Amino acid sequence: MYDLRRMQMLLEIHERGTVIAAANALNLTPSAISQQIANLEKEAGVQLLRRVGRRVQLTSAGLIVVEAARTILGEIDRMTTNVASLAEEAAGVVKLAIFQSAAFALLPGALTYLKEHAPQLTLKVLQIDPETGLSLTRSREYDMVLTESYPQHPSPQYTDLHTELLVEDPLHLIVPEHSGITSIRQAHSIGWALEREQNTSAQWATNQCRLAGFEPDIRFHANDMITNSTLVRSGHAASIVSGFVLAALSNAEGIRVVELPNSPYRSIYTAVRKDSANNPAVAMVREAMHYAVQQRVSHK
Repeated sequence: MYDLRRMQMLLEIHERGTVIAAANALNLTPSAISQQIANLEKEAGVQLLRRVGRRVQLTSAGLIVVEAARTILGEIDRMTTNVASLAEEAAGVVKLAIFQSAAFALLPGALTYLKEHAPQLTLKVLQIDPETGLSLTRSREYDMVLTESYPQHPSPQYTDLHTELLVEDPLHLIVPEHSGITSIRQAHSIGWALEREQNTSAQWATNQCRLAGFEPDIRFHANDMITNSTLVRSGHAASIVSGFVLAALSNAEGIRVVELPNSPYRSIYTAVRKDSANNPAVAMVREAMHYAVQQRVSHK
């Protein structure tokens, strides 16, 4: 009998190309993954992986196991959805991966909605970057992720996920209040505070500077937009932030908001596995997120 957890590990290796990437998605160490795959090969009696340079490649037998794993895991999601649909109300546990600014803006309202409309449902939340959240959702560690895309920087599309637009969040340049900067082109002489360079938000902001004719002097990298905004407030940096971040600031004292060319915005989505999209508990959390967005709009 093949171990399903080991089959899932092989599936993650196939989709991500390396043992390290699969280990990160499953929150395990690479050595633990390698040991479990070795055990799976013993169960199968054949080689499932072969090394090709720094990456690994599935053998013909490995591909058969991966397709079976994908089918079984999808059936488990469908079974869970069908069983949950028999209940009179949404219940159980939903695990949500959400990035910081969305958590600030939407999580309190969503929790209030769930408390009133689905008291038997428990929402467990992890604050994490969208890219990692997508991996955790695809690997079934989490049930839903809030993800984002920027102009000319769309988020990755996966055939196993159902994605739904939640809200469009405007993007702004923020500079020290007394800097005299009134456009992004004038921000060439000041340091910048952005998220870590592998994040889409930082890549997009860097490209905006290049389009304005300069390479930004990025002095501060922090995946904490409140920290970055504080550096702007204290006169040490410029940054690009979303409307959600501006709303999360206790006050905008010391900060000047400068409009960017063409009034850009980021799109925020919910993403869930396709086979669990109709699960009543998952659908209720999506509903709660939409409620939180509407609450924000009505209170502006």
